[in-house]
Amino acid sequence: MNNQAPYLLLIEEGLPFGPPELQQALLPVRVWHCSFDTLFYQDEEYRARGIALPESIASASVKRRAEYLAGRILCDRLLAEFGYPGFVLLPGEDRAPCWPENLYGAISHHASTAVALVGKRSENGIGGVGIDIETLIAPAKALELWSGIINVAERQYLDTLSLPFAVSLTLAFSAKETLFKALYPSVRRYFDFLDAQVIDLTASHITLQLLVGLSPEVTAGMRFECAYARHAEDVITLLSLNIG
Repeated sequence: MNNQAPYLLLIEEGLPFGPPELQQALLPVRVWHCSFDTLFYQDEEYRARGIALPESIASASVKRRAEYLAGRILCDRLLAEFGYPGFVLLPGEDRAPCWPENLYGAISHHASTAVALVGKRSENGIGGVGIDIETLIAPAKALELWSGIINVAERQYLDTLSLPFAVSLTLAFSAKETLFKALYPSVRRYFDFLDAQVIDLTASHITLQLLVGLSPEVTAGMRFECAYARHAEDVITLLSLNIG
């Protein structure tokens, strides 16, 4: 590794940005984030840090290898906190991380930032956590892409808000990514952006309603409130849930 130009610039507990109450809403879920520089990434970083490099990632782009490593460094630290030091967190056939049976977690990467969450699964019900960090969609792109992210009713609702459409669309995109990450490990069923609908967007929360049933416990009509924060050109959304 190059000690003069480190790949990992910062690693610390907590979210990369947002008010204190945003992180407090996650308790008792644990969260860490880090900053990294893809320009100084080397494959040797995996061996030096004791992180497994799956074949599917080894053949990916440098950007993908760098961000994957950043997320796994965070998870390595979090899993040790929960009593799993040295646990090898590999992707499954569906590419989702294979967490220990009694834990759930989520990872998100963005430009030069990675963030990871881990929590304990309850004995009864469905527990899950989701997080997503995004750069704001450019206004012109928002007008091109919106129909793959939201439906006409959502578009009409977002147009009534004081937020620029590109901002509200980015929040909708991010919240739906977060919802998928929170629910998929339990329901094991794919659903897309148009299977959940934005029904409320406030200064700190965005509420989604499922339009399809995903399991006997997770049914159409259920609502999920994601917390969010904005910082410069970035947004972060998160959701911690327990159903049952």
